[in-house]
Amino acid sequence: MNKVFTIFLFVLVSILAYSQDVVVTGIANGQADKLVRIIVYADQFSGLERTIAETKTNELGEFTMRFMVEETQFAYLAFGLEKGEFYLSPGATYNFNIITDTTSGSKSIFDRTPLNFILDADDGGVQNSIEEFNFKYNNFIYDNVKSIYKSKDKSVVTKFVSDMRNEYANNNSGYVKNYVEYSLVSLLWLSRKESNSKILENYIDNKPVLYSNIQYTEFFKEFFKNYFESEKPYTYSELILAINNPEHSILSDLLSRTEQLANDNRVREIVEMLLLERNYHNRDVNKKSVIIKLNEIVTVSKYIENKEIAKNFIIELQEMQNGSPSPKVTLINNEGDTISLDDFSGKFVLLSFVKPNCKICNFQMQLLSDIKKELNNEFEIITIVAGNNMDDVIDFAKERGYNWPILKTGNDIIIFEDYNIIVYPSYILINPNSTVAYAHLPMPEENMKLYIQRFMDGYKAK
Repeated sequence: MNKVFTIFLFVLVSILAYSQDVVVTGIANGQADKLVRIIVYADQFSGLERTIAETKTNELGEFTMRFMVEETQFAYLAFGLEKGEFYLSPGATYNFNIITDTTSGSKSIFDRTPLNFILDADDGGVQNSIEEFNFKYNNFIYDNVKSIYKSKDKSVVTKFVSDMRNEYANNNSGYVKNYVEYSLVSLLWLSRKESNSKILENYIDNKPVLYSNIQYTEFFKEFFKNYFESEKPYTYSELILAINNPEHSILSDLLSRTEQLANDNRVREIVEMLLLERNYHNRDVNKKSVIIKLNEIVTVSKYIENKEIAKNFIIELQEMQNGSPSPKVTLINNEGDTISLDDFSGKFVLLSFVKPNCKICNFQMQLLSDIKKELNNEFEIITIVAGNNMDDVIDFAKERGYNWPILKTGNDIIIFEDYNIIVYPSYILINPNSTVAYAHLPMPEENMKLYIQRFMDGYKAK
């Protein structure tokens, strides 16, 4: 008993020693009761997102979050469904001013994603260092495109790499130094200053895997995506056979034809997972075989980080796929009644995601009605309107006699992330057992009827 307690105490102390408090504050003037979240990747290879903190703005548009962070990592500030990038460090404080006018302010404004903000970070200089380096790196690329990609003389690349390495060699943050290094490695590779084999030998093979550094993982993924296409250590048919074969070792043996991968089990395992993920939707690949191989990595891998990556890939690949559980839907109609997707258990349901003042959304309601009648009313329709204003949609439906449920999301905006809704209208077919039949059906005028019929027939045949 004492031994168990000692081990538990050691683990607890270890976690506390590395986890540090982080405080995030901010303001979005005039935006009361808005959902604010901090989102990170469960791991940088799979890209599976997870929310680690959330709150809502007060009546003044202010918000505060406090949470623990173990290591520096890439993160998003999400305001509603819009997200902006920043770098999250243990023990840091961040203040965000969410703005619409991106021309003002003395600090950098993040506008690569829809959410724009001015950020004041007290994080030991991590944020500013990455911003400054990115500015120099992007300007260098812009000013030297021809020399980088077309000229045989790579002296300009060599000099820039040397200058940047010297400038950031004494940076206090290991994250920043690695971020800079693998940005420069990417430049050496893209400019062909160093060959594929040299890049693999000098920067990947039997080198530490920087699981939490976004620049390392993005380079890693892009490098191996192109490496196999250019070096061709195997044929396409060999790859497909290896993925579909129940023996996991065949895929590993295929990758081991590359000497460096043969000598680095950790890296080879990650490359295997990337190949499995990239080919999951390939028509020649058996999806079940991909999941089986990822589950085997979860079971037998010697590397804890790789086990977690495999678990995350399994989740990410199966989200909104045929047969996966459909996300919950519980929303309010115009009369204030609560309607749930569970209320339609045992029936096929077509979810129609629309937004107010969308003429094409209204026009397609007639086509949906026609398809429903042509298929003998074998499925139900639920229209989900973004936000609180659905009067126009209700009026349009009543005038034409469409009597299916029309629901508003209100502030329950996460439903759009749950169903991966990016554009309006979007349509998703749900099976009678509340699993996904098909995500993102074609438009009603683009053979939607045939898709619905096919998936209903397939479900009934099981």
